[in-house]
Amino acid sequence: MAPRPRHKKGENLPEHLYYYAQRGIYRIKLVNGKFKSLGTDRDKAVSIAREYNRIARPKVALKVDDLLNYGSFIDEQPFAEHVPKLLNRIMTDEQPSEDLAKTMENDAKRTQEFFAHIPGSHINLQHVNDYLIQYHSEASANVQNRKVAWLKKLFSYAVDESIMPANPASLKKKRRLDAKQRSRLKKEWYDQIHAAAPLWLQTAMDLSLQTTHARLEISRIKYKIKKPNKKTCGCVWFKEPQQTKHGKLYGTLYIHRQKVAQREAAHVAIPIGEEIKHIIDRSRDSLLSDYVVHRLPAKSKVKLSKEVDHVTQLTPDYISRTFSKIRDEVGCCDHLEPEKRPTFHEIRALSAYLFSGQGVDPQSRMAHTNAKSTKIYIENHVEWVEVPFAEIKAR
Repeated sequence: MAPRPRHKKGENLPEHLYYYAQRGIYRIKLVNGKFKSLGTDRDKAVSIAREYNRIARPKVALKVDDLLNYGSFIDEQPFAEHVPKLLNRIMTDEQPSEDLAKTMENDAKRTQEFFAHIPGSHINLQHVNDYLIQYHSEASANVQNRKVAWLKKLFSYAVDESIMPANPASLKKKRRLDAKQRSRLKKEWYDQIHAAAPLWLQTAMDLSLQTTHARLEISRIKYKIKKPNKKTCGCVWFKEPQQTKHGKLYGTLYIHRQKVAQREAAHVAIPIGEEIKHIIDRSRDSLLSDYVVHRLPAKSKVKLSKEVDHVTQLTPDYISRTFSKIRDEVGCCDHLEPEKRPTFHEIRALSAYLFSGQGVDPQSRMAHTNAKSTKIYIENHVEWVEVPFAEIKAR
């Protein structure tokens, strides 16, 4: 049987110091084999354990002589000189997305500037704190935590290459994140933004409202696919409309939600009724595109994003940014602070609210697990959750 993974609070502890998650305390194993509680304060426990090991276990402790002679076997060049090589290794090993790569490149420039005269072996927790104060003092807790994660990543590669003796960023405590503060999108705000939006954004908003799905799934919906598969979002049309007690059905919209791609509820089959068919029909224009949400770029020559496979397909980020831009132009949310204004993603919550108001359980439609009133069937070895027919009368 594989050993149980250590609790996060038990990582990077001195030898013979252990964290007991059930009681939330740190305990040290003494040389006589007995255990002694050192309380719940990690920093205090680590300090005591190191001092105890120094005296009682000199063979496992980092001795003062070692510290005084450290420069003899640790590179004393300014840490900034190592950053380009370390960044290149990170890019090669981790293959980050284009956006993340740009963020790390910007972080690397700040790191080079800050550590221009400080050797890696001299960097400590105080430097980490000073770095955050210099560059990110006004940033949110979430951003500061990400910047600490960047230093932790960079330093871990530096430790691996013997540029640093230890990773001081791993000692930095994460800041507590505030609960989400975004205001819910009201239907009247949705209508105001929709009225001012271009056709492609109206289409994206309407599809999100009818399906409960987010920008990524909406940007991938194709007008027509031959058969459902786990890699494609799109419509399979009936040869003839089917008459049901709810009205006419024209086909099925298949959506796989990437965020929960390993769960059975990730693959959702939504009946296409009058509302969804109207949205799709209305989206058609003179531009040839496989995608229901489409637009011709303003520039004739644009570099194709890794998130799309055709020049007319919209990236999820572009959908969100345009929605927020028009929201602010309309002014329906000007009474809210910018960080509290609803984004495109809030259409998903509005949709769930409106479906619930009609007595329809939105959970299965949203690709949430443990949903009620769902029917699971298998086609092409993929399990699809077939949701009950339901529509929101948009206007």
